Amino acid sequence: MDHPRGGQLWLDPGELVHAQAWTLSGDAGLQVVCSVTEGTFVFEADEPAPNRTLALRRDAALRRMLDDHESWTPLLQAFPDWDRTLRFTPRWTEAQPVTRAQYEALSRVQGGTTVRSLLERSPQPPRTLLETLRPFLAAGLIELA
Repeated sequence: MDHPRGGQLWLDPGELVHAQAWTLSGDAGLQVVCSVTEGTFVFEADEPAPNRTLALRRDAALRRMLDDHESWTPLLQAFPDWDRTLRFTPRWTEAQPVTRAQYEALSRVQGGTTVRSLLERSPQPPRTLLETLRPFLAAGLIELA
């Protein structure tokens, strides 16, 4: 898919066997691919998958992709450009209470990094990471620069 958040999907007859987006593959790669709302699609026949990271039958794959796509809507409104840098605002204080998952996500924001880089480096699935960060963005504690 030709899109800044694009990626690649490999299909075997009746089955989705691999997804790749940037350095993310498998479920994480599929999540990123499902965030795409438009773009140019190129189909190449007889291109074997470099790995088998998924085993989703056609109907299950389509259902999952539709569900994933719908869940991206509020996240894409909050994080529309993944090439922008996330940083803490002056409203942030070290006394801000956070959960362990929030701490792990926020610790990756240190030094300012792009949303894309953050997603690539995080052990959390892409949607989970952005869902974790979204309340801090909404509260003005972090911002897109």
